[in-house]
Amino acid sequence: MSIHFQRRETVPAYTRNVTSKDQIKWSAEFEVPAIGADILIRLNGIGRAKVVGYATHGGYLGVMSVPCSPPGLWIQQNGPPSSDNAALAFGAEIALLSSREAT
Repeated sequence: MSIHFQRRETVPAYTRNVTSKDQIKWSAEFEVPAIGADILIRLNGIGRAKVVGYATHGGYLGVMSVPCSPPGLWIQQNGPPSSDNAALAFGAEIALLSSREAT
């Protein structure tokens, strides 16, 4: 299995079995969010973000997402958030937002 970063437009086949050595792993208890879904990136206080795609890295599946209002340090390190400059976050680093929280 490749450990390199690979961006994807659709969700690839995956498993939640984190001990798997031959399948891509998803590290959350919930389903992979759809493109357009609002999520909360808990890591580094990034906050609310919109899913714009998917990526695999190191055998894990993550979501590519555009932060809505990232902290200044994130912008300083990464530049302005956009679809072309999306953040990669893995299942264990995010939470789903209810439709009420997403508005």
